[in-house]
Amino acid sequence: MKTKIGGQAVLEGVMMRGATSMALAVRDELGNIRMDTTRLATKKPWYRRVPFLRGVVNLIVSMIDGSKIISKSAEVMVEEVDTKGDGGMGWLMGISTVLGVALALGLFVVLPTYVTKGVFALAQLDTKNLEWAWLKSLIEGVAKMLILVVYMVAISQMKEIKRVFMYHGAEHKTIACFESEMPLTVENVQKCSRYHDRCGTSFIVFVVVLSVVLMMVLDIVCAAVGFTLFLENWWLRALLKIALLPVTAGISYEMLMLLACSNFILFRPLKWLGKQFQKLTTREPDDGMCEVAIAAFNKVLEMDADVTIPEEHFPAPVSLAQFRTQVLESGLTECVKGDIDWLLTSMLNIKKEDLSKDTIKIPYGWTLRLEKMKERIAAGEPWQYVVGKTEFYGRTYVVNKDVLIPRQETELVCEQLLKRIDKKSKVLDLCCGSGVIGITAALAKGASVDIADVSKKALKVAKLNAKLNKANVQLIESDMFEEITDMYNVIVCNPPYIESDVIDTLDDSVKNYEPKIALDGGDDGLDFYRQIATVAPHCLFKNGLLVLEIGYNQGEAVKALLEEKFEVQVLKDYSDNDRIVIAKLK
Repeated sequence: MKTKIGGQAVLEGVMMRGATSMALAVRDELGNIRMDTTRLATKKPWYRRVPFLRGVVNLIVSMIDGSKIISKSAEVMVEEVDTKGDGGMGWLMGISTVLGVALALGLFVVLPTYVTKGVFALAQLDTKNLEWAWLKSLIEGVAKMLILVVYMVAISQMKEIKRVFMYHGAEHKTIACFESEMPLTVENVQKCSRYHDRCGTSFIVFVVVLSVVLMMVLDIVCAAVGFTLFLENWWLRALLKIALLPVTAGISYEMLMLLACSNFILFRPLKWLGKQFQKLTTREPDDGMCEVAIAAFNKVLEMDADVTIPEEHFPAPVSLAQFRTQVLESGLTECVKGDIDWLLTSMLNIKKEDLSKDTIKIPYGWTLRLEKMKERIAAGEPWQYVVGKTEFYGRTYVVNKDVLIPRQETELVCEQLLKRIDKKSKVLDLCCGSGVIGITAALAKGASVDIADVSKKALKVAKLNAKLNKANVQLIESDMFEEITDMYNVIVCNPPYIESDVIDTLDDSVKNYEPKIALDGGDDGLDFYRQIATVAPHCLFKNGLLVLEIGYNQGEAVKALLEEKFEVQVLKDYSDNDRIVIAKLK
């Protein structure tokens, strides 16, 4: 049993379109399937019923509607928030569409033309010769196919695109299951093929094949009548291909409809070719994706069968001020309320003075994500871990539970380091964690910086931070000085310095979330300073420096450990506690 219902995959969802209705199903941040439905006009415009013309119209309408559907799905998915309140995302979507069309023309029209020109030049073939006229279009066609394959394979490596292709597979399987007259269950859908005769991928393939055939005929005719300008002028050929797109689109659409309702033996090669390309644009979906596709398909069946069923739409966006008021009135402590503001400014990339603006609208998907983040903060998790980033010395850094969150006190350590180095300095950031000190030194002073840590996970974060901030630093996996072989002008270190039996008394946000390996300094908190006092002198040049962060009560103890080989100075922090040790090698 054939159906006229067709669909489109979007981010985390599927759209299905029937005779009189359309349903977009998207899985939201909480795992629920959200539905947005639309009633379609029952009477089609006259031009939608004219063979060949309808193919061109459908191509244009599909591009416009596809952009609108993707934009609509963004209301549930976490996409960019319009912080200016001026509808800027609409302009952005329009610009993206124009750039996408320009890229497509460049890749699939202009580039194949120049590939062919290069092949003819290398082979020293005469483009005016009738004997080779057909070869020109054949090479262009092969080039188009290869470019299309490479393009599809390349974008399928992106996580988001791969998931869209999986939803594409779920869409095809659902339609195939219905046409096989099996009940629409996840189990039955998963058994079905992800290939479908009416797929847009096959349409693209037909357009390419047909354009090759048309251009081959034109080349042969032009060569026969002596119209060499068309054979020699590559820009003229490219412009003609663009002009012929409506023709090839119209014919290709009729071919697609014909092949969909016939299995005639002469049609099978084209069907096979379309199927091979669909293997690139579809992937095997998981059960949850099939559930989404089934929900959209069933909704269309319902609405097509019963015209009284009303439309339903995704929840409307709310203003930032309204959302913030709702959150702050939900029984949070004052400390957590402050963290919520940090959460909003960080995630929405706005300033604190923007928090009360009604012009900033938050799509439904964002309210779900922010609500989940709020719950994590209310449970005690530091907001920096929740948003996955923090600010340090004017730059943004990635942080997670594998590294400590840099504090203001550590900025003071960094400030003292920067006063004492220049671009000729060689610096070691020991126990680097997220790498913020060493990266800042490399960026602010142009120094040669090595950053070292015993934790592979911490070094992974540090490597990402170096890449994001475009800092040239060398990473070393080392348990303190074990793998350190170079000499340095300065060694900076913020080692673990909390006494082992004190860790359980720390604030829940610290002891329950931050890595214990970065906190525990042994029974008296001085284990790592003893190693530094013993080994650091052998890793420093003459007059080399140590810049160390210490605990508020460790100034005298650390000074005593170092003063045999160093001239030691202890500096205070903002609270007038001992916090920084500057030690110069004697």
